[in-house]
Amino acid sequence: MKAAIYCRLSKEDEDVVERGKESESIQNQKSMLIGYAIERGFDIYHIYCDEDYSGIDRDRPDFNRMIEAASQHKFDIILAKTQSRFTRDMELVEKYLHGKFVEWGIRFIAVVDHVDTADIANKKSRQINGLVNEWYLEDLSNNVRSVLTHKRKEGRYIATFALYGYQKDPRDPGRLVIDPEAAEVVRQIFALYLAGNGVARIANLLNQQGIPSPTRYKQDHGFHFKRPDRCKDGDLWGKATIHQMLRNQTYTGDLVQGRHKKISYKSKKTAWVPKDQWIIVHNTHEPIIDPETFARVQRLMSSRVRSGTSGPINPLAGKVFCGICGTAMEQTGSGCSLNKDGTVKKYFRCRMHLRDSARCCGQDYMPMEELQQIVLERIRHHAAAWLNPDALDRSALKAQAEQRNRAQQKELARLQNEIRRRRKAMQELYLDKSSGLISTEQFAQMNKAFLTTVEEMETRCEKLAEALEESPEADSRQQAYLERLQDAAALKALDRELVNILINRITIYPPDTKSRTRQIEVSWNF
Repeated sequence: MKAAIYCRLSKEDEDVVERGKESESIQNQKSMLIGYAIERGFDIYHIYCDEDYSGIDRDRPDFNRMIEAASQHKFDIILAKTQSRFTRDMELVEKYLHGKFVEWGIRFIAVVDHVDTADIANKKSRQINGLVNEWYLEDLSNNVRSVLTHKRKEGRYIATFALYGYQKDPRDPGRLVIDPEAAEVVRQIFALYLAGNGVARIANLLNQQGIPSPTRYKQDHGFHFKRPDRCKDGDLWGKATIHQMLRNQTYTGDLVQGRHKKISYKSKKTAWVPKDQWIIVHNTHEPIIDPETFARVQRLMSSRVRSGTSGPINPLAGKVFCGICGTAMEQTGSGCSLNKDGTVKKYFRCRMHLRDSARCCGQDYMPMEELQQIVLERIRHHAAAWLNPDALDRSALKAQAEQRNRAQQKELARLQNEIRRRRKAMQELYLDKSSGLISTEQFAQMNKAFLTTVEEMETRCEKLAEALEESPEADSRQQAYLERLQDAAALKALDRELVNILINRITIYPPDTKSRTRQIEVSWNF
């Protein structure tokens, strides 16, 4: 009779070896099973081995090759050291040991735990083994997940490879340190986006410069990084990679982990975790991008527009709407109409009119450069009228902020003292109840009212404490905002970031039939 030998070793088995139990090494398994086969006169058809594969994994290469050969009846027996070497998945136990192998005439023998499908009375034992093996993996998975969660909350970096732009500290693999070469590319990406380039445009620019993608960079630096099957063009920069980098808060020095999790210990599929459940630990490593730059990028990304690949995003993209139907107007160009510098003249046109003329009768195309100039002049006008840079009293702003902080601190101290006073009063009241001076019902009523009042005070204290903690950051944001408005008063060209801050939408109406002038409404964010 021909016998196929199957051996498997995974990470969870290495832990068993370290604890001093019998070695589960591949060589140990081979020696035992070859000896077993020779003693019983079995001819060895082939030895199948899977290393670094879990017993729950259904994508084991040699396992699947063995199953394919078994379906073609190229051997009569499968030998394994234990049933768990074959699989820890109860579903596969039932599928093969009690289903397919019976159909194919294949006998399965696990030497150590005396599993033999030729023994009918042995079936319940095999099923119990299967359940125990699966329970073991489930418990192991839960334990591993608990340990990893604890490490994440402690600010330890647990991924196999460092985030692009960083490398693992050689002295402390759970800590990130800056990789100067890659970090410079990260800074370039953020700068390009703030300059008005879309993610597709940035990817093209990096590819044109011959800058290795994160995947290629890892491989070039000696990391055994296996490219995911879905990433066919891993050597090139793509839109998704750029988008993920621009959204990654870890570049600001805050470690963000736990953004996705495995659906089940039996599956390799993962699911995204809601943002409020991410594990974020602040100031764990040196930032590549300062928080203000990151915040500016997030504001721009929150107003997504289609960037295309031909050039920077138009400063007004996503802001222009048709005054007839209210639909967003898209950008277009005409090869028959050129600017003075020879470039194609571009326009805004109504999308709805092109799709359904019954819903929108349409209007003349609005020249893009003309609209940009009109908006630019209005921003200058409003900025100059609203804020006179020379008259800005920075000391007054600072004095107002300090006065507000003092008032909040005074209110917080008053509330804390009141809470302490009330708690002391309730202790005395409890002594009165114990002495029989007041009844239990009276004490319960007063205690309930006391708890309600104290909870309200404590909530107010928490809000005041948060306000005091955020005060310096808020003052900094206000100062930056005022300085940005000052720049607007002398603005020479439209800036997409400034447009996004100041303008909600721009509505274009058809030209007047007599004067041929157009009404253009700008809805501001202030």
